[in-house]
Amino acid sequence: MALRVLPLFVLLAGIAVAVFLWVAVSTQQVVCPQATAQKRAYAIRGRWLAGLLVALLAAFALSLAFFPYISATAALAPALRVPVLAEQYSFEMPAHLPLGKPIIFEVTSRDVNHDFGIYDPAGRLLAQVQAMPDYTNYLRVVFHKPGRYTARCLEYCGIGHALMQNTFTVGEGQ
Repeated sequence: MALRVLPLFVLLAGIAVAVFLWVAVSTQQVVCPQATAQKRAYAIRGRWLAGLLVALLAAFALSLAFFPYISATAALAPALRVPVLAEQYSFEMPAHLPLGKPIIFEVTSRDVNHDFGIYDPAGRLLAQVQAMPDYTNYLRVVFHKPGRYTARCLEYCGIGHALMQNTFTVGEGQ
């Protein structure tokens, strides 16, 4: 491991020394008046700001399609509403859910904050939402594979937190 790190360190140290030397040599020029230097600095700062704003807007525009929020048309589409009540240390919810149909989980808590996480049969986290007392969060999910899914609490809620889970099946005709 040390033999791999040494060449990288030498390379980075060489770059740092080269930058310091370049700064030392480039500052040997004739000093310009404060007003000129300030005007150049503000121009550079303005170009950097404009470039940064363009890059951020482009990144936002390119990633907008991948945001996990419910679109207006999806929100209007009919969906099965499933109430989920979290309490120490269980989830109250149906044992069977349909395959391929939009489901909106209406998640709330009876006691403390919990986190409702849905895991697929392979153990991968599919979706999650906060469960809070006196507040209902909505989680829209469409299950594309049949099988046994697990709901787990993802926020420490007390001594029995590790045991707080529930399973449900997803299949045709459920």
